[in-house]
Amino acid sequence: MTKNCNDEKIDKGFELVYWNLSYRRKFIRSLRTIPFLIFTIILGWIVWKSVLVAAIFTISGVGIGITTLIYNYKKCKNIDNDVTDKFK
Repeated sequence: MTKNCNDEKIDKGFELVYWNLSYRRKFIRSLRTIPFLIFTIILGWIVWKSVLVAAIFTISGVGIGITTLIYNYKKCKNIDNDVTDKFK
């Protein structure tokens, strides 16, 4: 018997481990990390004297952050639509 990948996902309460969260909670956690991403980017511009290294760091950080947000949002909405379709 196989388990569904969302059977054991945590949607309420505190969960330290990222991959145990549901996609909705992963999206919320990604939103909460935006201030830390901004702080890290600013710190990178201050620490590195090279503009090229700081620009690469900024572009990769923002790219990964936006990609994570979009992916988790789409998966969250996809699962919500699947659940509502089952009850119709």
